[in-house]
Amino acid sequence: MLKVQNVEVKFIPQIWLIVAPFIAGGLKYTDDYTLDQIKVYLSSGAWTLLVAVDDLQQIHGVCTIAFENGANDRTAIITTLGGKFVVLQEIFDQVCTIVRRLGATRVQAYTRDTAIRLYEKVGLKKKATLMEIRL
Repeated sequence: MLKVQNVEVKFIPQIWLIVAPFIAGGLKYTDDYTLDQIKVYLSSGAWTLLVAVDDLQQIHGVCTIAFENGANDRTAIITTLGGKFVVLQEIFDQVCTIVRRLGATRVQAYTRDTAIRLYEKVGLKKKATLMEIRL
């Protein structure tokens, strides 16, 4: 079984070349961030990096998290997710445990309509559909 680990900021430069392809895979459906911007967010501690590793410490997936502090909740927002077989209940439960330790009271993920059923399997509920226009 894969184990999810929180990567400390000081280790981001050391593992960047390993995790970058996973993050890039999670970016292919969005133009909200670039790979370089995510590297800055992670390296500065503005975002959190989680990795799913096997018993040999080989990385099979990554997740980047941004936190938003609101009036009633501290929300962990999944900003990118990349890898294979990482949207499983046991993996998501580990992610929830980690972000709860980091103060989160809820988790959100922006997703494509085609991935909604996948996220519903781990307990996320569709709250809204985000629409936008660039000005």
